Amino acid sequence: MKIACICCTYNRPQQLAEAIESFQRQTYPLKKRELIVLDDAGQYDEQTGPGWWLLSVGKRFRTLGEKRNVTAALASADVDAYAVWDDDDIYLPWHLEAMARVFESGVPWSLPDEVWIDRRASLERKRTGGLFHGSWGFTRETFLSVGGYPPMQSGQDQALAARFRKAGVQVVSPDGLPSYIYRWFTYENARHISSLGKDGYEQRGQEPIVRREVMVPEWGRDWEEMVGKVDVAR
Repeated sequence: MKIACICCTYNRPQQLAEAIESFQRQTYPLKKRELIVLDDAGQYDEQTGPGWWLLSVGKRFRTLGEKRNVTAALASADVDAYAVWDDDDIYLPWHLEAMARVFESGVPWSLPDEVWIDRRASLERKRTGGLFHGSWGFTRETFLSVGGYPPMQSGQDQALAARFRKAGVQVVSPDGLPSYIYRWFTYENARHISSLGKDGYEQRGQEPIVRREVMVPEWGRDWEEMVGKVDVAR
């Protein structure tokens, strides 16, 4: 089961470095995973690393839904499934392993029931019922069968979920400790589109872009250690 992690990014170099590092730390075999990062700010030189590819173009996509579809289309031909890989969130080392078990059981949509919420100084384990799109995974066949994401801005994630549900796609939450950390608190000038209203995508497109020729993947803190502290406290 080969999984392509699909990551759309725009002017979030510090967070993107952590997202790529999250991919590099995955315990799922490297030959069975890849990461496609698509930037439409023209912020970087094209770059590759172990299993990952950062492609940067200077023309902004019309909608986020279309950008997500293009990112998925760039995955290798032998990919069996997609994992959403948001540029401002953290994926713990067992994330893809847990997702692969869902697909290997015959279920095409992985929808984690629990996630971690970043509270800056600590993490909170929270039951969300699969709310956070950044934690989802789905098979390529299922994604293509519903036509992918609709060409829209905010809400394209829930619109995809609606397409899945209308098609009767089977869904399950991965077993084990949650593997996804949602971060609302972001670095300076890395605002969430959902916090900016209906024209948030356009607002972010007007931000000044600082050119970064090289992306150096790294975690700003030891996220796995933070999870361990919370789990022990439970």
